[in-house]
Amino acid sequence: MTPRQWDLAAIATRLAAMMGRWEGTTANEQAALQGFLLDLCDALGVSAPNPPRDDYRFEYPVQVIDRDGQLAANRIDCYRADHFALEGKATGQAVADDNRMRKAFGQVRTYVAHVSGTPPPYLMVLDLPRHLMVWDRWSGRYGDFAAGKRINLATLHLRPEEIALLCDIFEQPVVRDPRARAQVVTKEIAAKLAELAAALEARVGDQERVARFLMRCVFSCFAEDVGLLPEGIFKRTLEVGRRSGGGAQVARALTLLWETMDAGGMYGAEQLQRFNGHFFKTVEALPLEPREVDLLVEAATFDWSRVEPSIFGTLLVRALDPVERHRLGAEYTPREYIERLVEPTVLEPIRERWTAVQGAVLQLEGTGKRKDLEAARVELRRFHEWMRGLSFLDPACGSGNFLYVTMAAVKRVELEVLNEIQRLSDGQGGLVLDEVHPRQFHGLEVKPWAREIAELTLWIGYHQFWRETHGGRTPPTPILEDTGTLECRDAVLAWDAIVHRPERDRPDPTPRVRHPVTGELVPDPEAKLPYYEYVGARAAEWPRADFIVGNPPYMGTKRMRGSFGDGYVDALRSVYSEMPESADYVMYWWSRAAHLVAEGEMLRAGLITTNSIRMSQNRGVVSSAKAAGASVIWAIADHPWTDDADGADVRVSLTVISRQSDKATLAIVDENGQLCERVQATSLNADLTAHADIATAARGTFRSNAGLASFGFMLNGDGFIVDAEEARTLLKMSADHEHFVRPYVNG
Repeated sequence: MTPRQWDLAAIATRLAAMMGRWEGTTANEQAALQGFLLDLCDALGVSAPNPPRDDYRFEYPVQVIDRDGQLAANRIDCYRADHFALEGKATGQAVADDNRMRKAFGQVRTYVAHVSGTPPPYLMVLDLPRHLMVWDRWSGRYGDFAAGKRINLATLHLRPEEIALLCDIFEQPVVRDPRARAQVVTKEIAAKLAELAAALEARVGDQERVARFLMRCVFSCFAEDVGLLPEGIFKRTLEVGRRSGGGAQVARALTLLWETMDAGGMYGAEQLQRFNGHFFKTVEALPLEPREVDLLVEAATFDWSRVEPSIFGTLLVRALDPVERHRLGAEYTPREYIERLVEPTVLEPIRERWTAVQGAVLQLEGTGKRKDLEAARVELRRFHEWMRGLSFLDPACGSGNFLYVTMAAVKRVELEVLNEIQRLSDGQGGLVLDEVHPRQFHGLEVKPWAREIAELTLWIGYHQFWRETHGGRTPPTPILEDTGTLECRDAVLAWDAIVHRPERDRPDPTPRVRHPVTGELVPDPEAKLPYYEYVGARAAEWPRADFIVGNPPYMGTKRMRGSFGDGYVDALRSVYSEMPESADYVMYWWSRAAHLVAEGEMLRAGLITTNSIRMSQNRGVVSSAKAAGASVIWAIADHPWTDDADGADVRVSLTVISRQSDKATLAIVDENGQLCERVQATSLNADLTAHADIATAARGTFRSNAGLASFGFMLNGDGFIVDAEEARTLLKMSADHEHFVRPYVNG
């Protein structure tokens, strides 16, 4: 789709004339609203709901279930499917009537939840004839009232960017969706970085040096596109160095640039802010070949301000890691899937408290007394201080996508708070000195490069949000901080030393050599699996956090010894003696999080596990947590997912754990991962169902079933299975073999 271009100057002239005609109107709401909107559409040069259509009309009918459970007929003042829903009021006041606009916002937000299909991307509330507020749901939700963008219609003709916004809302809202273009740009950048990384590794040979160099390049590209560096300075440095001395000169110039970024100061005629932080402590710039310089210039040409952090980390890991690079085009976890878990885990309890604060503020503001207005400001600042004191943990953070999505969601609520502070402070809300910051987000990750990229992802996301919400304001220095909140270590097990115990080595069962008779691959009799003792093994400490959200590694119990070794598994089971040996690896994270919730050390934990959490080998962990006081209050029992570790399509369960136990929600998705139903219950069973607890009841044995059936033979492995040809050979060798060679049927 080619976006339509608007003649903003001509539209501005028409808008000024239109608002002149409506100045001083006193018409009532119903009489004036439709005429005003038709005039507005004409001035903007967009299509109007005249004549009305099913998908675009005034007085669009919706049916809503009221508080008494009765079906009530309502109408949206103006609705265009897949574009917007608008609710109008007519006060004629010079100052917007926030109480009436807040009520109208609540109405239209409720109404769009009951329209057929997907709710529109935009909501608008109009206070005739001067005031308009706009909300979008590109982030997955509209937010609360304070998230709305205020547009003064009386002076709209002076602001071309707001004219263009309204034109796009009416005609082409999809061009305002930041997600689609961001994903395309991010994939293109990752592909370019992968090509450059492969070229450098082939020549330099040291993958770690190459990756660190490219990560500095990545942040430099981003910084110059979001105003943290002078515009185009990184790209100009590359181009000037290429012209003046080739790759060696480029390396010297980059080293000087990064040294100046680290400390702050003059770089040529440009003043650079102090970046500091982790990425520029070491500023080695690799000498580049001409083609490599060209690739870096091409990478710098992209619009890095539009990178999508929720997938950037995953793609960057694949681009910089030679082992992962072949998977660069593989699927990745969509952002909306992560938001689906973050919403009930983190946002719901924060918004519950925010709603209560808003109610208190409205009551204080409504008295009109100066002391109450000051008390309202104090309430808002206290809530903001509470938000700044929260901490969040992903105990298996990978490349940081869950931490970033959580931070973005919390920052959106914070923006609503800051907007309210500014509104009640006569524009002095900027006196808030600190905001929700990456230092509040903690992660544990065993892979060093994933941890490095998680840190980069968080900082890119933070500065993107700063730019969007603060315009040209310079962020606090240093631009980067080495927060120390992302740790590279095992999340479930700690130890003092790892010691080889050769007396406990065992034969390696992996087929590695050819059998001299059959020619088949068989285990090497000389090969041993070493046994490593984890001396001083104990449960790993987790950073203090109010919320946990994450996606721990998927691994069944049968694969643990092959992946980690006997010593690690023995130490793990010794430390977590309360865990059943049949429990999957991910359940150690789940159990630890549930314990912290039960002890009151955190508010909620939201984790993704394989859907085998519902099976008998893992259900006991869920039941034990509930008995201790930590219940699953929200779940999706079976959800399609993409495992970022290997790109495989898997089935997972999403669970949210809380001490609250009087109500629970079971959400259901279809095969495409689209939410299709929500079931409310007083509690969920250990198998993540909301009906009668059949799994628990089935633990007992009914005497009436005795002797009716048995499991039969349960083979563990295929060592005793032979193919049809070998079976016939064995039967011919001896008649006695028919007692042992039997058909094997499974299923």
